[in-house]
Amino acid sequence: MKNQSDWMRPPTNLRLQNDEVHVWRSTLDLPTESIECFAKLLSSDEQIRADRFRFVQHRQRFVAGRGVLRSILGQYLQIEPDRVQFLYSEKGKPFLADQSLQFNVAHSQGLALYAIALDHSVGVDLEHIRAIADLDSLTQRFFTSNEHAAIAALPINQQSRTFFRYWACKEAYLKATGDGLAKLQELEISLSSKQACLKKIPQGNIADWNLRELDLAEDYVGAIVTSHQHRNLIFWRL
Repeated sequence: MKNQSDWMRPPTNLRLQNDEVHVWRSTLDLPTESIECFAKLLSSDEQIRADRFRFVQHRQRFVAGRGVLRSILGQYLQIEPDRVQFLYSEKGKPFLADQSLQFNVAHSQGLALYAIALDHSVGVDLEHIRAIADLDSLTQRFFTSNEHAAIAALPINQQSRTFFRYWACKEAYLKATGDGLAKLQELEISLSSKQACLKKIPQGNIADWNLRELDLAEDYVGAIVTSHQHRNLIFWRL
């Protein structure tokens, strides 16, 4: 599998090939001037959603996230960011009317990931590592017995990070397939110290999917799941 592990600045003549998935990383904690510029790109329904946030930081991160998404998609569609039109699934997931361009978004705290692919769904997830008081009960509830045992066998100071590694991998797969969280215990991930792989999935052939963990900031973990045709991951940073 050919991958570029370094996050690069995107070229001005951006092109997405059929066998590629582009993964974008962006901070959501932007200067006020940038937030104001992005706010002008939002649709009326996005502006209404932004206004519903009680805290300024949360509202600004939402505006930044949508503004960055519009800017990225506009480059591929070769249109202005404010002309990007979203449709929404019954679960509220945004998608484009031209479904040949697929995208998935994840954000946690002040960091966001955007995955872009052609003609096939893609799933990405991002988690900020933090302490969890009821970690053992959560792993018993949502993880397989093997995953629970693997976490329980670790030193206490390694358990939270490993929990979120599992969670990011599972969430990325479920977002790629469209399965809900009810499928969490039917999905099993095998973790090594540096990488993950699918061990069991709810249905279908494991060989149809690729799982990869992403190198992010020290206190974050992330993962992406793509179809087996999309083997070339290209990483961009804003």
